[in-house]
Amino acid sequence: MLAGMDASEYVYWQAIYATEPFPEERADLRTAEVIQALMLGRVKQLPNIADLIHDYWGEAKSREQSPAQMKANMDIIKAASKRNKTRK
Repeated sequence: MLAGMDASEYVYWQAIYATEPFPEERADLRTAEVIQALMLGRVKQLPNIADLIHDYWGEAKSREQSPAQMKANMDIIKAASKRNKTRK
């Protein structure tokens, strides 16, 4: 990519990155916080913020899940997706 880019374009992209690094560094954290807030009152135990952050770059340690952990995760998803069925 750098072979086909002149110096002015390189400086241009450096300026953009200085303003808004890509990927935006804390967007994943804010999204995880919003997801956790949406789960309040719907699950018995909230998951950790770190568990809600997606590992796009494969940097997190690989974690094998037991069947019990998989079931607990599915219970969280089901509880979070339940709709309020109250009628007037």
